[in-house]
This record gives sequence, structure tokens and C-alpha cells, in this order.
Amino acid sequence: MKIGFAFAALGLGAFATTAALSLTATAEEPLEKRVVVEAKLDAKAGKASIVLKGIDGAYINKDFPIKCDVTIAEGGKLEKAQLTKADAKFEDAGKEGKAKSASFSVGADKSISGECKLVACSDSSCSSPFKLPFKSN
Repeated sequence: MKIGFAFAALGLGAFATTAALSLTATAEEPLEKRVVVEAKLDAKAGKASIVLKGIDGAYINKDFPIKCDVTIAEGGKLEKAQLTKADAKFEDAGKEGKAKSASFSVGADKSISGECKLVACSDSSCSSPFKLPFKSN
């Protein structure tokens, strides 16, 4: 009887530990929610900028082929409708394949909007590709 009780107690302890670990893992905010995008128009300079930035321990994956589709307000002139990884300037994070931010610049004379497709990473994992919408001033 004592052995049966010991096995039951051991099983319950293992279950409680597993349940606590899974609650901790699911409580962390997804990587997709830990990337912010800021788009700004400098009408005088005729340029718009788009900056993707990781926050709370998230990074921009430099190895993924980042792509931003850009549209301009009606009647505006846009230099390029699609920006790619080749157009990006990365702020180094000191970690292989990861950047603190990715910045894009495009000629535009009116407000821009669109979405960027990217992958975010933490120190231990990366997200699936996701799209992040933006709109400038």
C-alpha cells in the first residue's frame, strides 16, 4: 500500500510541475506582438520611412526575406511599391541573424500605408512569417 501511495504522489507531483510549466509558457506574449512598426512621411524631403523594431527581447530575423508592400494616398507619387530585405538597413543586435530594427526609406510625396511580411525571433525561438500593417502621418 505504501508503494502505491508513493507512486500516486510522484505522479501528481509530476502532473503539477508540467501544468505549472505549460501555464508559464503560454503566458508569454507571442513574438508577433513584440514587434512594432512606425511609418513617417517627411513631405518636404519627399521621403517616407518605415521602421520595424523588436521590443521586450524580440528581434527582426535578418535571414528571412522581409517584404513591405507600399501604397500611397490618391494622387501621390511613390518611388517603389515593394521594398525588400535588400532595401533595409539593419540595426545590429550582436546576435547571429538578428537585428534590433530594420529601416526602409522610399520616395513619397503623400502619406503611405501597407504591410510588411517578416519573422521575429527571441533568443531561443522564431515566429512563423506574419504581416504587420502600417500607415504614415
